[in-house]
Amino acid sequence: MPAPLRFGSVPRKHSKMKYERTLLREVKGYVPGEQPRCSKVIKLNTNENPYPPSPKVLEALQSLGPEALRKYPDPVALALRETCAERYGYPAADWIIAGNGMDELLALALRTFVDPGDTVLAADPTYSLYEVLCALHGATLQYVDLGPRWQLTEAFFQTPARLCFFTRPNAPTGIAASREEVERFCAVFDGIVVIDEAYVDFADDNCMDLPKRFENVIVMRTFSKSFSLAGMRLGVAVAQPPIIREFLKTKDSYNMNAVALAVGLAALQDYGHMEANVARVRATRTRLRDALVELGFDVPPSQTNFLLAQWQGQPSAKALFEALKRQNILVRYFDLPRLRDALRITVGTDDECDAFLAALRTLLQALGG
Repeated sequence: MPAPLRFGSVPRKHSKMKYERTLLREVKGYVPGEQPRCSKVIKLNTNENPYPPSPKVLEALQSLGPEALRKYPDPVALALRETCAERYGYPAADWIIAGNGMDELLALALRTFVDPGDTVLAADPTYSLYEVLCALHGATLQYVDLGPRWQLTEAFFQTPARLCFFTRPNAPTGIAASREEVERFCAVFDGIVVIDEAYVDFADDNCMDLPKRFENVIVMRTFSKSFSLAGMRLGVAVAQPPIIREFLKTKDSYNMNAVALAVGLAALQDYGHMEANVARVRATRTRLRDALVELGFDVPPSQTNFLLAQWQGQPSAKALFEALKRQNILVRYFDLPRLRDALRITVGTDDECDAFLAALRTLLQALGG
């Protein structure tokens, strides 16, 4: 059965604000992972890449002169789109749109293809921003529970909607549905399929070719994770040209700033640097998962730069989260029905992961009795 909404479905208890939109009275904004001001923190809570971006990125930053800041940027990000098209195997820039982070593109997908009152589909659990965006747009997000091992169920394939957010690999589980499942879904779903590939560079395969075969498919990528550019806010979407033309109607006039455009282009032009960083993260991910399993955690095999570590023992997952935070080690805890026994842990450097594991072992011994 579809799962109930987790956010925004219960009115908040607060005094009515004179100018508040009726729609916003029941909406809670998205809550990002904590961003500490203190530098002496092992930060494993927001899935940033632990390694720096390409040196070419820094060169691009240093080469930007005052003219780049004085003038408006390219409103259609043509150079970046052309480079993305070449990288991803598409014939021209009219298959690509760039956005101010992939989050903007997710919001644009609703603005462009979903009318208020329409239904949007997503698996549960998944990226909680989807629900916030739907609530802000006046759409209804229909969740369908993942199975006991976080797999897609038949109910997901059979649920109609105007648009589907298909997250592959999924967050926060880290699991990627098979390509066969994705293709089957795209073939039967009578709406827009947004394939969220935010973490796909850490996975074994991807679905970047599917827009060539399916007119209803949009594949989205971010530069925040694999390219180490979370601070730049840069994302791209790939779809057939008629879909992109609709996006261009609804995007802001100058939605990309000149710095992000220059940096994104430089990052794409040094693709090997990104791939080398990804290989390091994947190697550490394997070692970290093995250590967590040895400690007694149930850890699904991840295709991302994070692990979901489920814990049935004592102390509770929440207590571990709080105790780690007191030691300046941040991981992510979700107070949601199927996630209350789990910690989501970003794969950091080897030294960061070793420090995290050492602290975790000590806490389990001290607090678990």
